[in-house]
Amino acid sequence: MRITLISCLALGVVLSSTASAQFSARELAASSIDGLQAKMINVGGIPARYYEAGKGEPLILIHGGRRSVFNSANMWSRNVAGLAEHFHVYAVDRLGYGLTGMREDRDFRYAAEVAFLHAFIETLGLDRVNIAGNSSGGAVALEYGMAYPEKVNTLAIVSVGPQTEVFDKPKGDVMREACGAMAGQARWGCWMSAMTHPPETFDVAFWEASQHMMSLPERQVVATEQLAAPGEDSNFWKERRALWRAGGVNGLPILWVCGSHDVLDWAANEDDANLKGCTAFSHTLGENNLNVKTVIYNQAGHFPYREYPELFNADLKSFIDYWNDQT
Repeated sequence: MRITLISCLALGVVLSSTASAQFSARELAASSIDGLQAKMINVGGIPARYYEAGKGEPLILIHGGRRSVFNSANMWSRNVAGLAEHFHVYAVDRLGYGLTGMREDRDFRYAAEVAFLHAFIETLGLDRVNIAGNSSGGAVALEYGMAYPEKVNTLAIVSVGPQTEVFDKPKGDVMREACGAMAGQARWGCWMSAMTHPPETFDVAFWEASQHMMSLPERQVVATEQLAAPGEDSNFWKERRALWRAGGVNGLPILWVCGSHDVLDWAANEDDANLKGCTAFSHTLGENNLNVKTVIYNQAGHFPYREYPELFNADLKSFIDYWNDQT
């Protein structure tokens, strides 16, 4: 079951890297899952790991994560093949995630991420692109749409993240605290599993590939720098939401996707999720942009695209096709 609602309502940074790691074919194969084969590209001096599949209109997939050592383009592994039947798909490890390196100045903030994404798109020689981002990857997508609207055809933002309002302490925070006594991969595995609704969302192959990437010395250096680097100012997201609301993120077509059981949008004191963050962000995006569509997936957690890949792929294709027909 699915509920669909229609809402009517300068980043010039030089990229340079001290981490010029080149990974062997065996290492890249061990990092790849679901029949995909990762490869590397030099993005302004930064080595970047990504998947590429299909032909046609470009579609960039951006994973989420809290500067986690286990987040990478593998988050989209269940979607790539299906989407590649209709698009030229690129799923990239974000700056400092997976096997992608870091900048010389160790800046991992969102302006740096947008600069890296733009350099990635330019290095590939792509013109206008569609972008789908999950959680904090959705924040990267929105910021890219603000900075480079002329490069964007559509945006798909999946699940609440740092960019959305938090009204009450979510169940997710309680669950993360409960996982805190565990160490390393066990702790993150506990937390990731808590954020999913269908229990089979992350399998053994996913965790083995993640563990392999984290075991590489080059990755450990980047992860250490990433976790120690400063974040955004305390008012950053409040200010960004005000800008997104006022400008409607430049009027771009935006698909906003939420999960009905996302523990990051489910107050700890609620028996049932009221999805306050999902609803509020729909208004943030749509108050001054008629091109926003909000979709809520039933029985879905924080990763509806991975929990229900065929349904998500079909919805994303339909959304992009609709807006292509309007031009």
